[in-house]
Amino acid sequence: MLETIPVKQHLAKSRFPWKLALLFYSLSNGFTLLFLKAYFWDDWFVYYSNSNDSLKRYFTIRGDLPIRGIIEVNVLGVRPELFRVLTIACFFFAGWCLFRILSTVKVLTNEQVRLITILFLILPINSARIAMIDFQYSYSFFFFYLAWYLLVTKDSRFARSFSIPLFLLSFSTVSLVAFFVVPCAHLLYMKLSVPEVNKWNAYFYSALFATLAPLYWISDRRFNAPQEIYLGLYTPQKLGMLKALLLLIVCAVMVFWFLKARKGGTLEGQRYALVIAGITITALGASPYIVGGHLVDISAWMIAFVPGSSDWDSRHQLLLGLGFAVTLVGLIGPIDSIFKRRSIIVLIGSCVALNITYMHGYYLDSLKQDQIISAIRDSDALTESRFVMIDDTTDRFNARGRGYRSYEWDGILAKALGDSDRTVLGGMAYVDCNDPLTPVPDTLLTITARNGRFESTLTRDIGIELSVESIQPCK
Repeated sequence: MLETIPVKQHLAKSRFPWKLALLFYSLSNGFTLLFLKAYFWDDWFVYYSNSNDSLKRYFTIRGDLPIRGIIEVNVLGVRPELFRVLTIACFFFAGWCLFRILSTVKVLTNEQVRLITILFLILPINSARIAMIDFQYSYSFFFFYLAWYLLVTKDSRFARSFSIPLFLLSFSTVSLVAFFVVPCAHLLYMKLSVPEVNKWNAYFYSALFATLAPLYWISDRRFNAPQEIYLGLYTPQKLGMLKALLLLIVCAVMVFWFLKARKGGTLEGQRYALVIAGITITALGASPYIVGGHLVDISAWMIAFVPGSSDWDSRHQLLLGLGFAVTLVGLIGPIDSIFKRRSIIVLIGSCVALNITYMHGYYLDSLKQDQIISAIRDSDALTESRFVMIDDTTDRFNARGRGYRSYEWDGILAKALGDSDRTVLGGMAYVDCNDPLTPVPDTLLTITARNGRFESTLTRDIGIELSVESIQPCK
């Protein structure tokens, strides 16, 4: 049996590391404040192009809860600056909730609780949260951790009961339905830690609480199912289910081995416990995405950490932060040497540096869009165009190695020219002149930039230049 931590150490756990958390988190997200009003990716199609009523209908087709329309349309007024500021706040205060949650785990030391929390806040994952379309993930994530905090830290029956509607609201991000296993396991751990506990009551109560997730899933799919193409997107794939099941079986075997070996009473055993717990939590966070056909191999896991890659796929990392942080702290073990402390400094510095790199990329991307819009607005060369082909030679300014979708270009042209009369055909595409249904471009828009990334950062000027040419590819 693991020993209870000393009282003074337990009291120290209650002190959230505000200075370090705010410092590292602010450095990681500082560039965001320079492009609060930018649109990225699906933002152009969903938020810029739709009226409030059509936006709510779009959310209904996706199978989102009505709360999404209320929050994003009625409360926030579809203003990107509010989405971004609240996204930063949601993830930070989810970290504060996690700190309080971890403080209830007696086997964790003060340093481990603080380090897990710091890593949870700054691990360079899920940079796709910057897009407005992913804002639902942000507040769902916060609701989930707030509900978990109320569930395991409050003695009041009212406070614990209030966690139920918060969990239900968080389930509008479907992956959190599966991740609900983690707070349920924590609840069971808390109940079994009580002296002279009735184990059957503890297991029954925890199992009863765990039914909240499947009951939500069944009722939501019965009365609020996604429609049209979104039904396929949110339908589990058979091969994905098999892969996720195998991953979870491996984790279950590790947990069973650890419990059977009874190694928990030693320092080495505590390290094993943290590593196994971290890997299991990571697997639970990844499983909903694996089931949906994402994170299929090691490259899909790693590419989201590469500054010039991932496009918008880092959104599949939403639930990986806690598992990664716990695993890393377990691998580090007791922080009992100068080497380990310096290694932690390097680890935190690397995380912050990668985050700055990602946000810097989005900053340059936003500058590029703004200056293209200004250049088009100052020119009348596209006024008579209807079908535009774009040759964009400024890919070096695209955040995370992403490509611009045709509907993004449609939105950019609409914002620049004040109407939606033009359609972008998507890059230097092949034109099938034998297909009468294929639009034929009448204009080629070539985009170049004079400056490099470093100079553009210092001067806030990418040096965008446009060349417009009338074309007749089918003559």
